[in-house]
Amino acid sequence: MKFKKRTLAFLVIGAILLSVFSWWQNNAIEISKYEYLNPKVPESFHGYTIVQISDLHNKDFHGRLINKVKAIKPDLIVITGDLIDRRNTNIEIAITTVQQLAEIAPTYYVSGNHEHLSGQYNMLKEELVQLKASILDNDYRSITRGEKTISLLGLADPAVNQREDNYLWDDNSYYAKTQLQALLEGQDPDSELLILLSHRPELFHIYKELELDLVFAGHAHGGQIRLPFTGGLVAPNQGLFPKYTAGIYHEDGTFMVVSRGLGNSIIPQRVFNRPELVVVILANS
Repeated sequence: MKFKKRTLAFLVIGAILLSVFSWWQNNAIEISKYEYLNPKVPESFHGYTIVQISDLHNKDFHGRLINKVKAIKPDLIVITGDLIDRRNTNIEIAITTVQQLAEIAPTYYVSGNHEHLSGQYNMLKEELVQLKASILDNDYRSITRGEKTISLLGLADPAVNQREDNYLWDDNSYYAKTQLQALLEGQDPDSELLILLSHRPELFHIYKELELDLVFAGHAHGGQIRLPFTGGLVAPNQGLFPKYTAGIYHEDGTFMVVSRGLGNSIIPQRVFNRPELVVVILANS
């Protein structure tokens, strides 16, 4: 009888610890801060702070996310897609979050695959426009500080042209390249720095080919489960042991920051992969 009681006690304690660990992994926001050093950064933009929000998927942090962003005091907020989740769409949470973010700093947004596949993206866009959040789907803006300008470009997620049953498998290189070439032809020729917002990190070869300076991406959810010495386990459009899941990647002068995201979708649990808020500070080296 004592053995059974002891076993039951261990099981109860184990279940409690597992529940606490699960809550921590899915709700305790981690801030990842990077300094982007590049002589192309204008002197007037030295110290310019950008906060990246990605892959919220209807997640409600009950004010904790907003408080963390406020404490950072960013100059700019960028949102790289999947504010909502197509399987359980709740536009109100997304709208409330963006409304609060837009009160902190100018906010720019590009779509993710979940917006386009939800069937409710037009409604979401109307709400975002009313909140004065700039939608950069295949569009760009010039940002001026002092006498210098940088360009902020946005790539609409390729799912805008895809069906629900094949968006994970299509090669979106042609779409990305043609859209970005058009944006580059139209953007301010006096711009000192080219920054891209795109949901998809797996298109890094296109961003590099087009010589973009700095890219913000998401979509991979950090690989969902992160393994020691290996990294992420699985990511959409990259499969098992994906290459681009979190942190900074640098090739041929192009830097890409990949956010682990904040919410979950089809896989409801994060493991060694807490929700992430990304901060990038521009610096003139």
